[in-house]
Amino acid sequence: MRQPVQRRSIDKRRDLLAAAAVVFAEKGFYRTTVQDITNLAGHGRGAFYHYFNNGKSDAATAVVTEGFTMDAAVPQIPRIQSVVDASIALATLTPVVPVVKAAARLATEQDHPSFYGHLIRLYIPQVTELIEQAKAFGELQPGVDPAMTAEAWVMLYSGTDQHARLDYHRLPEKIAAANAVIVRGIVTPETALQLDMSVARGDWLVRQSRWAEEYLQGLEAAASATGGPNLG
Repeated sequence: MRQPVQRRSIDKRRDLLAAAAVVFAEKGFYRTTVQDITNLAGHGRGAFYHYFNNGKSDAATAVVTEGFTMDAAVPQIPRIQSVVDASIALATLTPVVPVVKAAARLATEQDHPSFYGHLIRLYIPQVTELIEQAKAFGELQPGVDPAMTAEAWVMLYSGTDQHARLDYHRLPEKIAAANAVIVRGIVTPETALQLDMSVARGDWLVRQSRWAEEYLQGLEAAASATGGPNLG
């Protein structure tokens, strides 16, 4: 039986978006063409423009807005663990899952206000709220400003991500090190003893998340490409 029209439409858009993510992750916005995307997706240009009226700019915006996630930032005790979790989970996903990798790359390409800086705009308010909660719970050292700390933390993440792109598999360890620097400067000694800032936690969090299937597929593909062991 043929799929219902609505289901086929959803699947076709998903195919196009997944293909766009792969190409954007590899080439960036400027070097990507609509033909690159449609060739990989196996759908025609008409279908592409049906879902993305303004061409690759709309596709890039969709990749960015759907690619970033703070799923891991669920309430934890200590509350500052939630911020650590969000960053290490994202760092674990980014080198492996194409849509997240593409979103990270596109969000740092200038001259496109619809998606440039999306990470910063999305994360700073949410991280600020979590740090404010941590302050209310007595987890922070005296004088720590949640808003300033959130901005510094997100900017440090963004800069670390860009610096790691030539050796992207090391992003989780680089983010774990950056998290340790930030955390040591803001939390009380008692809070620090309760935190898990390890790279391994990122892997564990992602395997419990909605991204688990794509993550495991990405690990398997990477292992096959390098001839290494299956890490799934």
